[in-house]
Amino acid sequence: MEIRKRQALVIEDSLVVRKSLAQAFERLGFVVTQAVDGLEGLNALKETIFDVTLCDFLMPVMDGMDCVKQYRDWERENRPWFRQLIIGISAHANANDSGQGIKVGMDQFWPKPVSIKKLM
Repeated sequence: MEIRKRQALVIEDSLVVRKSLAQAFERLGFVVTQAVDGLEGLNALKETIFDVTLCDFLMPVMDGMDCVKQYRDWERENRPWFRQLIIGISAHANANDSGQGIKVGMDQFWPKPVSIKKLM
């Protein structure tokens, strides 16, 4: 019997931050999918069930708030038996932004830089 590996999605426009988070997840044994903006992230969320998703707030094409709101709406209709764990990340978000993130469906908010210990 093959054991399913844990899956992580990193939605982040900064190549340096995205690669760093992906490598940290890989060291913890995750299979990692990367998305460069909210639209790519939204499509990935619809295609795969992830154990954890990190989603940046500010990105081109579609920001993290819109990505999560649209995904939660889709999830309620198409996958009501599962709630994806989504953690908002940002270097610039304030308390109001993190509150808005929770309102649209993010489960948690972590300020950047994200500590590897938080991923454990």
